Amino acid sequence: MIPKNIPNLFIEQANKYSEKTAVEYRLRRNQPYKSISWTHLSTIVQEVAYGLIELGVKKGDNVAILSGTRYEWSVFDLALLSIGAVVVPIYPSLPEHSVNYILNDSMSKIIILEDKGQLQKIRSQWDSVPQVRYAIVIEDLGDLPQYDPRIISFKNLKDKGKLNFAGDPDLFERHLADIRENDLASIIYTSGTTGPPKGVMLTHKNILSVISVLPEVLPMKPSDKFLSFLPLSHVFERVGGLHYAVSTAVTICYCSSIDQIGPALKDSGATIMLVVPRILEKIITKINHELEALPPFKKNLFAQAISCGRKLLELKENKKKCTFDFFINSVKYFFADKFVFSSVRKKLAPELKRFVSGGAPLAKEIAEFFCIIGIPVLEGYGLTETSAPATVNTLKQMKIGTVGKPLPNVQIKIADDGEILIKGPNVFCGYYKDEKATKDSFADNWFLTGDIGSIDNDGFLKITGRKKDIIVNSAGKNIAPQNIENAIRNSPYISNVVVIGDKKKYLSALVTLEPSSILNYAKEYNLFLDNGMESLAKEPNVIKLIDKEIKIRTAEFADYEQIRKFTVFPQDFSIESGEITPTLKIKRKFIEEKYKKIIDDMYPTE
Repeated sequence: MIPKNIPNLFIEQANKYSEKTAVEYRLRRNQPYKSISWTHLSTIVQEVAYGLIELGVKKGDNVAILSGTRYEWSVFDLALLSIGAVVVPIYPSLPEHSVNYILNDSMSKIIILEDKGQLQKIRSQWDSVPQVRYAIVIEDLGDLPQYDPRIISFKNLKDKGKLNFAGDPDLFERHLADIRENDLASIIYTSGTTGPPKGVMLTHKNILSVISVLPEVLPMKPSDKFLSFLPLSHVFERVGGLHYAVSTAVTICYCSSIDQIGPALKDSGATIMLVVPRILEKIITKINHELEALPPFKKNLFAQAISCGRKLLELKENKKKCTFDFFINSVKYFFADKFVFSSVRKKLAPELKRFVSGGAPLAKEIAEFFCIIGIPVLEGYGLTETSAPATVNTLKQMKIGTVGKPLPNVQIKIADDGEILIKGPNVFCGYYKDEKATKDSFADNWFLTGDIGSIDNDGFLKITGRKKDIIVNSAGKNIAPQNIENAIRNSPYISNVVVIGDKKKYLSALVTLEPSSILNYAKEYNLFLDNGMESLAKEPNVIKLIDKEIKIRTAEFADYEQIRKFTVFPQDFSIESGEITPTLKIKRKFIEEKYKKIIDDMYPTE
């Protein structure tokens, strides 16, 4: 039976599995892994909890974590939850002004930082976040400021905890006993479409309701091992890759950088990994590059094996298992798997049994490829507001191109306008300090997801679009294009702009020129004007100018919100040509269809 709060679950597992390995990590590529047992991890968590209590953290206090994925992130998460504090995760890639907003809106009293680099985001603006009393830094290379009592190293915090424990050994247990299932566990900030980000409030019950039913759809064995790479600041990795892993007592192997994923898949012994589509895209690109180096015979053999697998998937999808064609292709696939795909798996990830994909839509072709080579991708769907997964494909019930069926304790229905509505114990309790937004997100106790979808005759959910214009890139980042577009439109040389990037690796833009300003610029620099705006849209100096303007106008946005490529149009968008409405609003779908070729050219195949 699942306990009533998250830290109690952790302590129960630590006591039960004591010397079994809880986490593994390595500091650099190709170094041997270091391991931490459940008993040792429990000790570290309690030392940190005592240290935080010594600093004045109490039940209900908000504490922020600004760090990449590493085992210490999990330690602080579990330690804070053990006290009854509320964890406020912050993406490490966010710029200073975004960090500032979250800290002030959440009124976080302490911030946990990964290293000196992240510390600079706080030191440079500490006066603007006066409620932040301490900054605790995980990595201490001996260069942390010694004169500022507000800055504390991870090691010094644990030392404080040890002293506090000696004075009151039962304090930790008393805190645990005081935590209720409906107590707030986390406030997670998500990107809004127009205004500032909203803080999604999740309780212990919300998170536990998910991990209590996951064994039914994603069963784990004691020998399984998670490879954890996605940001723990994202609810997908935190609930699925941390708290579910804890609940099943499997080992978590931490991978701290993208260049370590390849080696970790090979030598960590990981059997499962949570991913976003971008990671799978990179793996396929790597496989294709290696295929190019093979002799023609082997390349042709691989192509035939893939073709056989696709045919078999097609027959399964069309429910033609009881046919002679299916039998023949099954035999062919058996040999393809034995002599071709088994070698691919051995080289790529010898122990991996499946990927679980979420955070962004997964292209059907990618899911088919991995299924064919013998590493199925179980795609799911959920939002921060649903404590991550609300639906998921399983090994027993999988339909490629869908996001699976609802979790056993989750209800889903489709509204008259096609919007996906969700109800269940996993649904959040509201937006932090925003009653209106909370009220607007529900209708008759159903959460309005803002996504458009359909449920097929077999009960599988398929996402067909987004009700609003939020872009979700292939790495799972939510991006509000209007904010970026409004910033770029401040340039005197740019008339209009449409940001592209849904399901893409990076953002691109379609840009129209402001004729008067561009013509003046052209005259000033004696640029070629033989064909007017048509020529200027292709003029290298104008392209450089627009590039500079975009970079200047978007300087304060996060890295994943930067425009990597753009195309300049000689003519403005107009009502007559169909790109804008009579109220001058951009018609995104129309533009993406009309200029599909131009957009595709900005995303060449790797």
